[in-house]
Amino acid sequence: MRTWTLTIMMICSLSLAATDAAVGQVWNCVLPDTVVVADSVVRLIDLAAGPVPADVADLVVQTGGRPGTSQALSRRTVLRKLVGAGLAGGVRFRGSDVCQVVFEGKELSPDALSEDIRRILQPLVPVSRPGAPNSWLELDFPAGTIGVQGECRLSLRRTQLLEPGRNTVQIDVTDGTNQRNFPVTVTLHAFGEVGKTRQGVERSAPLDMAQFQWQWRDLAEPLGGLVINRESLLGASAARSLSAGDLLRESDLKPTAVVAAGDPLEMRVIRGGVAVSVRAFARQDGCMGQTIPVRNELTGQLVNARVAGPGLVEWRN
Repeated sequence: MRTWTLTIMMICSLSLAATDAAVGQVWNCVLPDTVVVADSVVRLIDLAAGPVPADVADLVVQTGGRPGTSQALSRRTVLRKLVGAGLAGGVRFRGSDVCQVVFEGKELSPDALSEDIRRILQPLVPVSRPGAPNSWLELDFPAGTIGVQGECRLSLRRTQLLEPGRNTVQIDVTDGTNQRNFPVTVTLHAFGEVGKTRQGVERSAPLDMAQFQWQWRDLAEPLGGLVINRESLLGASAARSLSAGDLLRESDLKPTAVVAAGDPLEMRVIRGGVAVSVRAFARQDGCMGQTIPVRNELTGQLVNARVAGPGLVEWRN
């Protein structure tokens, strides 16, 4: 009884083997000594020197290749990939036992990237103020290398000048017909002048550059509303009383009145292309360009006129 059972099992096994041989496609996987690929992912069609069945052509046998490097790929590794995908039936290996896979291109190191990014950013750096320390850039971009095939070109999407402090710019990498981009945080360290009072300044007193000691300050740092250039003082008065050693802030400035309440004025009355001057009196203080109420001395009429200079207003009738 046992003899019949063994005989039947052997017949079944041989029948199955014969069926598999009849159904499976026998094909040769020919591995060359060396193969050059243009991608970081190696598929069987990239590796084999001869034709391969369509259903196994796109099988991924290696990933993570870095441009400008090479990796050894053995028959055993390829077979393991085929078995894992259920595609090993009928395969016969020929050629080299180990294939050296060379990945085309090169890698841009962080240092090389930094140098190129600084070069293309330079036209966006504002000109430093006379006498100021040189501006400089601090870069922060994704860590690691960037692989490129052959020569590449970096370019910017941004065209406006960088602002002091943090800026985000997009860098485009063009590599032949391929293009990718990545963000870079650019901190521009530029310098402005802040003023410290030499001595006390009364409220509403006109401000002059000589009243302050000036020092350069990195504008990428928090400034808390400080005045950052001397020109801000032109035409300005103190909005509050300042003590010696105070740092000057924007909130400490107010326009200097060039007309005081009660002052006699020349009022230009403009009608069409004709202008005549009459005498008037200011009813309140006024700064350049401000509109204030004035009284026409000739008619006693109260009108709103624009301050055009010390002792001068204009009224368009």
